[in-house]
Amino acid sequence: MEHTFPSLSKLEFSAKKPILICDADEVIFNFMHNFELFLKNKKLFFNWKSYALAGNILKEDNTPLNEVEVKTLINDFFKFNSLNMELINGAKESLQKIAEYFNIVILSNIPFEFYELRKKALIKNNLDYPFFANKGEKGTPCSNIFKVHKQQTWFIDDSPYQILAVKKKTPKIRTILFIDNSKLAKLLQNKDNCDFYSTNWHKNRKILLNQFMIYD
Repeated sequence: MEHTFPSLSKLEFSAKKPILICDADEVIFNFMHNFELFLKNKKLFFNWKSYALAGNILKEDNTPLNEVEVKTLINDFFKFNSLNMELINGAKESLQKIAEYFNIVILSNIPFEFYELRKKALIKNNLDYPFFANKGEKGTPCSNIFKVHKQQTWFIDDSPYQILAVKKKTPKIRTILFIDNSKLAKLLQNKDNCDFYSTNWHKNRKILLNQFMIYD
């Protein structure tokens, strides 16, 4: 069963080019910066003990929100902030340059009910590439894209767990573990599963475009 919205069967490309499957939060959109501001307004804070949201969102007395409270909070955040989230430095310019040589697909683990808001945010920022909301691991949808379209495929994400899921499912997909946020980078324990590790979009661009002898 597919866990994307809309179905990946709707994905079509106008030209045969390599494919870049790109995460959104912390890769295109500066999720944690905007989320921490959102938490502050609610007198909450993020603990920075792990990648997980559950257990890391604390009240003023240091008690963590439970899973139901976290889910409600995340839904409220996307409902009221999706259209106005800041971009990761260099994301827009880099993706526009990369799009000259790659077919770009945006695959984001955002609740399906906020698909249209995120789509509008991408269009607003002139990043109107095929966009799919996803639930759970990304190994399966990335594998499906690779198998159907039969082009060299790359995957970029800030989560080492998603990188591992993709490499386990389809080792031929090249991966970039990209962590722009220095606080998140300090939590990283293992870089071994990715093909490349990066902390800025300039490096991402170099990794992807060097195969075309473009050294910007």
